[in-house]
Amino acid sequence: MMNSENQGKVTYNELEPQEDFTGDVHPIFSKKTKFAVRDELSSRPYRLAAIVLGVLSAVFLLLVIGLSVHINRVSDKHDILSLNSSIISSQLAQLQSDHKSLTESKNALQNQHDEDVKMIKSLQTNLGRETRLKNELNSQKQKLEEDKRKIQSQISNLEGNCGKCLPNWVLMNSTCFYFAVSSTTPRKGWNGGRDECKKKGADLVIIDSKEKQEFIVDSLKALRYNLHFSYYNGFWIGLKDDHTEGIWKWLNDTTLTQGYWMDGEPNDDIGIEDCAAVYPTNNPMKAWNDAPCSHPLKWICEKEIDKTL
Repeated sequence: MMNSENQGKVTYNELEPQEDFTGDVHPIFSKKTKFAVRDELSSRPYRLAAIVLGVLSAVFLLLVIGLSVHINRVSDKHDILSLNSSIISSQLAQLQSDHKSLTESKNALQNQHDEDVKMIKSLQTNLGRETRLKNELNSQKQKLEEDKRKIQSQISNLEGNCGKCLPNWVLMNSTCFYFAVSSTTPRKGWNGGRDECKKKGADLVIIDSKEKQEFIVDSLKALRYNLHFSYYNGFWIGLKDDHTEGIWKWLNDTTLTQGYWMDGEPNDDIGIEDCAAVYPTNNPMKAWNDAPCSHPLKWICEKEIDKTL
């Protein structure tokens, strides 16, 4: 160990500068050379550290440059996105404004549509009313034309048969009719009414045609015998089924083929309704009813015109 230490010391001593100015003409140069060797040996770690630091600095610089480039790119994208966001915001505001305008227009159109629907419904109601009025007028026109035809026919009959019926009798074609509508004339049963007709040289009316049925009902209305409906406001006619129930026969012994009964009639209520009567109903085609022959009613007589007059 001593040798080693001595060797180290010797080595260090060898490196140490010797204060010997006699052996060399240039002692300073000699000292410098010795220090240069020692500095070269001691500077190696620092060089390595410097290289490492340099490399790290270069890498750091490259990272900084890369980050700067990336930041610039991100900044450019951010600017683009900001610009796009501004454009989108402007477009959104425009769309919102357009939506508001369209909503207002839609509401205005809806209100107008509602008004138009009301107008159409009102027009349809008016059209329906006008159509019904037109139909009613046409019906009245047809009725008036039919009444005109009947009146003209009666006028023709009157002109040809004027004075051939007794006073208070009504003429139709060649037949005279008597309507017992006077309030002073008491109601009677079927046989009593027929007896009154026979006293006048006539008999109870036989209604054997639609024309005659309409004439009878219309005449009752024309004579102002248009009272509210009641079974006491009827008029006996020459029709009975007292011989065989359900087989109605006229006074001339002909069987009824076409009747003008009210709805539900004849029904022979309680089994004693065997005589027929006519009523001044609104519908001449539904004007007959069966009643007990003893039921008190008015009557209608008929007879041929008096050709001697």
